[in-house]
Amino acid sequence: MDRDELLREAADAFMKRDFQRALDNYLAVLRIDPEDREAQMGVMLCDLLGDNEQEALALFDYYQVLKEEGEGEAEKIIMEMIRDFDELESEILQMVLSHERSLDGISYEDFKSFVKERGDFKKAYEDIMFSTKVIITEKEDLFDFINTLMRHGYSDHVLRYLEDASKLYPTDRRLQEISKKLKP
Repeated sequence: MDRDELLREAADAFMKRDFQRALDNYLAVLRIDPEDREAQMGVMLCDLLGDNEQEALALFDYYQVLKEEGEGEAEKIIMEMIRDFDELESEILQMVLSHERSLDGISYEDFKSFVKERGDFKKAYEDIMFSTKVIITEKEDLFDFINTLMRHGYSDHVLRYLEDASKLYPTDRRLQEISKKLKP
């Protein structure tokens, strides 16, 4: 397959939400030409999907509009928007983390060690739940903690963590699904 055909297939796959196939095609183009801006942009959009599917899809749609309007810098514009979005998300996360560090809290890693020491999640959590906040800095740790809280019957506590998390990740599908499960 040549570059143009690979890019057409990648765009088609992206629009059909077959993101793995889209990524594979974009990467194939980059193997042909590592400097190809459209393929670079496609890879960046595929990477953005993990955290922000709606934003990635919106940017891809905007890219299509720019191309149709003959914007010669369409890839550059979208790549700058992705970088700006990543920087903004990083700044927000750093602000939240610095605020949380100023509060009394225990890191999630330290909390997991405490659970091992106590031998039981419920006992460990009850020991700290009124005096200390579990500080979570990684998205996957957040989901692990939330799922563990739900398994142990702390749905009301999950809601508090979801409120904070939804400010950082307003479009995260997993957070939305958990919120729906918990709402009466």
